[in-house]
Amino acid sequence: MAHSDASKDHEAFLRTVPLFATCDAPELRAIAGAGREVSHSAGQVICKKGDTGVGMHVITDGEVEVQIDDQASSKLGSGSFFGEIALLDGGPRSATVVAHTDVNTFSIPSWNFRTLLESQPHLTLKLLEEVCKRLRQNESSPTH
Repeated sequence: MAHSDASKDHEAFLRTVPLFATCDAPELRAIAGAGREVSHSAGQVICKKGDTGVGMHVITDGEVEVQIDDQASSKLGSGSFFGEIALLDGGPRSATVVAHTDVNTFSIPSWNFRTLLESQPHLTLKLLEEVCKRLRQNESSPTH
């Protein structure tokens, strides 16, 4: 597949992800250009609680298990994302994420993401609003 075709596929996929749903075509194109597809084998630790976050991941295929304090907290599938908090604040990972099945993610490293936000500041507000919405939903869930 040609690079431009892959980029268009990523743009179309990113449009379905809640974090990026309010982004326009140029923003989606910029986001698609900032990341790459990464494969993870079932059982592989994708990120570990307490480690420095290198980037965020959007699941394109497969399922991961989120673990907090070595206990399974939830499972996430296609269109779900993780790593956005560490990506935004540069702090340590708040959970361990393990590939439950073979998983493909669209991964955006922090250095690309920061450059993207600096070049398109209006995108920052859109993403912060969505992250805040997600945090509020998590706070109001019965498990919190």
